[in-house]
Amino acid sequence: MKSSGIVASRTFWLGLAAVVAVAGYSLAPAGWFGQEATFDIQGAKVRRGPLRITVLQRGELSAKNSTSVKSEIEGQTTILQLVQEGTVVQPGDLLVRLDSSDLVERELQQRIASDNADAAYKKAKAQHDIQVSQNESDIELAARKLQFAEMDLKKYKEGDLEQLRKEAEDKILLAKQKRTQAENTLTWSKTLHEKGFLTQTELDRDDLEFQSSDVQLKQAELALELLQKFDDPRKQSELDADLIEARRGLDRARLEADARIADFQAALTTSEARWQLEKEKLTKYRDQLEKTKITASVAGMVVYTRTEGGRMGGGEAVQEGTQVREGQEILTIPSTGGMIAEASIHESVLNQVAIDLPCAIGVDAIPGQQFKGKVRFVAPLPDKGNWWANPNQRLYRTEVSIEDASPEMRPGMNCSIEILVEEIPDAIYAPLQAIVLSKGKTIVFVVKGAGFEERAVVVGKQSDKWVQILEGLAEGEEVLLTPPPGFMPAKPEAEGSKAHGTDPAAPAQSSAPGAGAENGSGAKPGGEAGMGAPPSAEQGPAGTPGAGRGGRGRRGDGKRPPGGVRSQAGDAAPAGAPAKQESASPGSQSGQQ
Repeated sequence: MKSSGIVASRTFWLGLAAVVAVAGYSLAPAGWFGQEATFDIQGAKVRRGPLRITVLQRGELSAKNSTSVKSEIEGQTTILQLVQEGTVVQPGDLLVRLDSSDLVERELQQRIASDNADAAYKKAKAQHDIQVSQNESDIELAARKLQFAEMDLKKYKEGDLEQLRKEAEDKILLAKQKRTQAENTLTWSKTLHEKGFLTQTELDRDDLEFQSSDVQLKQAELALELLQKFDDPRKQSELDADLIEARRGLDRARLEADARIADFQAALTTSEARWQLEKEKLTKYRDQLEKTKITASVAGMVVYTRTEGGRMGGGEAVQEGTQVREGQEILTIPSTGGMIAEASIHESVLNQVAIDLPCAIGVDAIPGQQFKGKVRFVAPLPDKGNWWANPNQRLYRTEVSIEDASPEMRPGMNCSIEILVEEIPDAIYAPLQAIVLSKGKTIVFVVKGAGFEERAVVVGKQSDKWVQILEGLAEGEEVLLTPPPGFMPAKPEAEGSKAHGTDPAAPAQSSAPGAGAENGSGAKPGGEAGMGAPPSAEQGPAGTPGAGRGGRGRRGDGKRPPGGVRSQAGDAAPAGAPAKQESASPGSQSGQQ
């Protein structure tokens, strides 16, 4: 790359030196060998008739419908294998093999990470299930305690309490009967003792029996009283407290279960999400590995994609070893269904190009034939890919559909596109290269006998070779195709004092468009016409091309735009790149139909 740049630079300077040498020889008062300079008047007739306003542009053919093959590998990768351009492929044929070494390593690491995440998820799920079972057991145990507490309270109130009261009452009843019996026995024993039938000992025994039954009665009555006053309330309080505590225990068991399961649920959710993420990554890497081998989805001929831009303004086709990014198109497989012509339109003629304008297309590989078409697309924004060639140049991608495409057409063929902007049925027009800008005015040099005169004109619309004359010229008059020797375009009077010290007497370079190397179009003085731009790109308020340029017609960066109407400094107004150059001399092709 470095050596090619050096060669290009040397070629440029050698060419520039040759141009300067030729210009110096032609502009000097006398030739290098002392011969006198002669001026041969060469002009062209001003014509009248229909004038076609067209935009000429070079382009290339492309399939109207095609299958795009792009890299789907994330980041950048390298093309290891690429099918040859022009190969006819069938569905399933291998087109591209991309570098997969990095993806293989990533897939292996991701597989390990996915297995670890799977094990962590299974462990978390098992712990979660164990905790769920434990929570169910704890809650069921607490619920049983509550149930037993409710049953104990109900049993005591409806059974135990009544039984205890009944037992106490029965004991009182038995004690009373026993006391009554002992009392009767004692009374009878006293009678018998008084009569001498019983001894004192027997009387004391009956008396003791009576006293014992009396004590038992009092104890039974006291037990019933204690049951009613103390034992029953206490027992009911204990059972009520047990019931409340059982209810609290159930609530506590549920809360503890929720708290414990929340931790395990969070761990399970996290491990599951991580496992799913690792699985998705593994699936993605495996999918990426599969995409390193790109096969044809349709049948057709392979056409490489050219990269846009570049410092030399041209694109390069992809090849094995090329780095490609994700989404970058590698090649296309055109399908049947028509052809289109693609071109880049300069911003100076963009306002003249509109959708559905008719076009004439000439294909270099099919000489002698012209095809019809229409503009089908004009990009709303400039193509950034062309900024490498010239950062100040703005080109807009344009597509033209070809209505009568030929089977001989192939994608990538060079072509010329002529867009018919307007056809003026009756116009006076002159060669575009005859127009010169001087003192802020548009002038021509009209042939008068053996001499010429300078005349101001008002121009209208223009094509690549002809410009409409609104005022200043008549049909049949002859105009010079180049300014006379020694002519130096002057700035407007307001800027005349700011000239760069140019000697008016010194020979000046030709300022006519298409004059040799000056306009960059390769046209010869007095011979072939230069390629111009429409007046809309450089036209001032009064319709004069370049009137608003401040007298120099250069861009702010000092770089020369492509061909067109000459400014006061001899620079050309910007225009779209021409398809070809034709002679503008009176005997040449007029560019009209």
